[in-house]
Amino acid sequence: MNFYQLCDDCLQNLAQIIDNQDTTSALEVDYLDGILKIIINNNKKTFIINRNAGNQKIWYSSPFSGADYFAYNPISMKWCNNQNLELSEKLIAELQNFLTK
Repeated sequence: MNFYQLCDDCLQNLAQIIDNQDTTSALEVDYLDGILKIIINNNKKTFIINRNAGNQKIWYSSPFSGADYFAYNPISMKWCNNQNLELSEKLIAELQNFLTK
């Protein structure tokens, strides 16, 4: 599977998981052309997660933790950052931390 397909599969899956878990409509989740945008409705803080073909990583921008990059590990079949934290775990933890306040 190529880089673009791996990214699209990951980001589409994230968008679907987050949208399904957002039972109170606290978030606006939009995935289009390799860019996942998540807006927190009450304060308009925005996450942007998209593919970066130049370095073959997924770029992650959070209003809480800043920028990060995630590389695909073909052995674990997960997107992990330099601290070995998986992309979906980081995103969901940050969203849950905000939404439970």
